[in-house]
Amino acid sequence: MKNWTRRWVGLWLATMVGWLATTAASVAADGKYRVQLVWGTDEARPEGKDMKSLDPAISGRLRQLRWKNYFVTKSETATADAKEHRRVTLSDRCAVDLKELPGGKLEVRMLSLKSGSEPKQVASRTIGIEELRKGELMVYAGDSKDRWDDCWLVIVDAPAPAGGKP
Repeated sequence: MKNWTRRWVGLWLATMVGWLATTAASVAADGKYRVQLVWGTDEARPEGKDMKSLDPAISGRLRQLRWKNYFVTKSETATADAKEHRRVTLSDRCAVDLKELPGGKLEVRMLSLKSGSEPKQVASRTIGIEELRKGELMVYAGDSKDRWDDCWLVIVDAPAPAGGKP
């Protein structure tokens, strides 16, 4: 009877390990995130600038903020994993490091860049990967130092998987 119990438990454990490995592989394969540097303003799009309007579905969610227009100045898709931070440079002043953490979390580190010096971490946030997959956003924002009454935002989201389902 003990041999039967050991085999049953062994089979159950092997099945669970296989299922967990498959689930972890599918999460790792989907570890793509979109990082956008966005300019918020009440002004119209500047002439001669190659900026796209922010996706209406996202800008509609930002209407609680005070700005009328949001323009994407740079958009990158990056793959993050649990081994190391993946750097996404958004401008000559700003970069983001992404890393997947245990427990299904994504760590987002905001970095300030200055030529001739090491990047300086200015903030760090974590958000659940499943929350991102379901359409949540991670937004980090600040005042523009170049234009009075404007802002900049860094928005991190997770595009829907290939099947179109979150």
